[in-house]
Amino acid sequence: MVTPEDRSFKNFLSQFSYSPNNNNNNKNNDNPTDIKTREKSIKQLKTRTSPYQKCKESIESIQIINAINTSANPDIIDFNLKVLFIGINPGKRSAQVGHHFAHHSNHFYPCLVESGFTNNEIINYEDDVTLPKRFNIGISNVVGRDTRSSADLSPAELRNGIPSVIRKVKLYKPKFLCFIGKCGFDAFEKVYRTPNTEKSKNFGLQCLKIFWDGDDGDDDNMKDQIVKDEKDEKFVIENQFTKIFLIPSTSARVKHYQKSEKLKYFMELKKLVDDE
Repeated sequence: MVTPEDRSFKNFLSQFSYSPNNNNNNKNNDNPTDIKTREKSIKQLKTRTSPYQKCKESIESIQIINAINTSANPDIIDFNLKVLFIGINPGKRSAQVGHHFAHHSNHFYPCLVESGFTNNEIINYEDDVTLPKRFNIGISNVVGRDTRSSADLSPAELRNGIPSVIRKVKLYKPKFLCFIGKCGFDAFEKVYRTPNTEKSKNFGLQCLKIFWDGDDGDDDNMKDQIVKDEKDEKFVIENQFTKIFLIPSTSARVKHYQKSEKLKYFMELKKLVDDE
């Protein structure tokens, strides 16, 4: 027998039970203004930059600014070199020991020796400071800041390092500027290539040249003096310049190019140097 108390309690519970009709009614009763307000709030929440992201971007900006005039490894450079090799930036090992291409797995020095640049003398990273006097070659970097990987560098940081490289070339006048690693050369092209110049080759000798005469301070004037290609024969004949060569990164982490392939480009560069 159902007592009045039971019936009352059952009615009390029924107001909390699920009903599709009740649910639809609630939706239909939503105020359109309230719906728009909720949608706007959700959209703002999705697009809002987190404090962590803002902090990360600020740190990256500070690192770029602080790295402009600092370098983990000093330039190994002199006037009238046969080749100035330009790395991307120092790795942690290189920064630790104070020498370029210092990681034991890096292919730079083995390729340098095997291609004939050292006259068959065996050298390693500790000999880098002797390269200009002994073999008339030097080493510098696009970016001075050391990182675990070149992938840790932003495109802006790479581009910011290029004008310094150009000024060194105009001052020291090497016969060849050899980029070690494509992202360094890509940054150079991004800064100085014009629509009138030919598209760069993948690796090896490039069409672009860096002419020694011209304004060293203004980037627009500098661009006019740099990105002349082989088609402008009169300009090439009348001016002295540095040729540009590109070799894959000598880091062993680069799996796309084995040491034998990198050595092939070192040997190609050595032949060009000998033919000068």
